[in-house]
Amino acid sequence: MSTIPRCTFRAGLKPKLYHHSKPAFHVVRRMSTQPQFSTSYDPAQGQKDIENLLKGNGGKWRLTENGKGLERPFRFKGFKKCWNFMNEVADECVRAKHHPEWSNVYNTTFVRWTTHSPPGLSEKDVLMARFCDEAAGKYGEVEPLVETEQEGDVGKGLVDQVAVVAGDCCVPKSMK
Repeated sequence: MSTIPRCTFRAGLKPKLYHHSKPAFHVVRRMSTQPQFSTSYDPAQGQKDIENLLKGNGGKWRLTENGKGLERPFRFKGFKKCWNFMNEVADECVRAKHHPEWSNVYNTTFVRWTTHSPPGLSEKDVLMARFCDEAAGKYGEVEPLVETEQEGDVGKGLVDQVAVVAGDCCVPKSMK
């Protein structure tokens, strides 16, 4: 039986666990990013709309590093519940004509909402983030195994890589 070693957190440091070693400390990203709203979204309204979604205010979402989106991991009891969650979000994406950048590994999905054209955080991103929270409750979202500022970074890394390869999906091909 393996156990996760307990360790003391130092200011500005979080443990980084490796399957073969003891915790190694690394510097944690501090969220000093301000939201960067799409030109079609009033910044004052946007600020009000995201307030309750963000971690510091009782929500579970964090701003992306560039401030142009919202992101967070979702964890479920098993693969089927996670997949059902993703299907429900996908159905709503069709209705809303908006899609996420996301990844899935077994019972965990990492979701990022951002708008590519015009770039920035849009009202659709906020509405879809709320929808995800509601759908996650419906499918029995469970708490992450380890609560850190960098939870879900594996899924985030996959989304980062795929977003670069996919290119700008929201600009009509005739304009590229």
